[in-house]
Amino acid sequence: MRYFIRISFPLLIAFLLIGAGAKETKLTEGIQPGNLAPEIKLQGVNLNGNGYVLVQFWAAYDPQSRVENTRMHNVISQLRTKNVQLVSISLDENSSVFQGVIKTDHLDEATQFNEPGGKNSEIFKQYRLKAGFNNWLIDSNGVIVAKNVSPAEILDRASL
Repeated sequence: MRYFIRISFPLLIAFLLIGAGAKETKLTEGIQPGNLAPEIKLQGVNLNGNGYVLVQFWAAYDPQSRVENTRMHNVISQLRTKNVQLVSISLDENSSVFQGVIKTDHLDEATQFNEPGGKNSEIFKQYRLKAGFNNWLIDSNGVIVAKNVSPAEILDRASL
């Protein structure tokens, strides 16, 4: 017993000293769940909300992403609880095409934004976008909680 105490006491002291010297860990920016979402620098875009923010990317030249954008817009706009905000970013280089789609698809202009730099934009690079529909669900602390969520997953989150 005495031998155990002689060895374990110094080990305990060493662990306490190591733990006391450890720096506080901070979240890193990235595009995977658990990362801080990359900052989006577009006029009018605000990712600070009281619930979740769904950031999604689409373009008129990509029919599937356009359909998914409209579906997600309709799901979020019909939620009774408003703890999910939509920030939908078009990567159309032609702003008149973007404006035409907004009107044709009956989308709320307050949730739709255009990045005219398209595939050459900083946002495209930061989020490592590829062809097709992509979205990220971000909590009120700016942390990504899910990637490529479906309308059903949005409905589940909204009920929380």
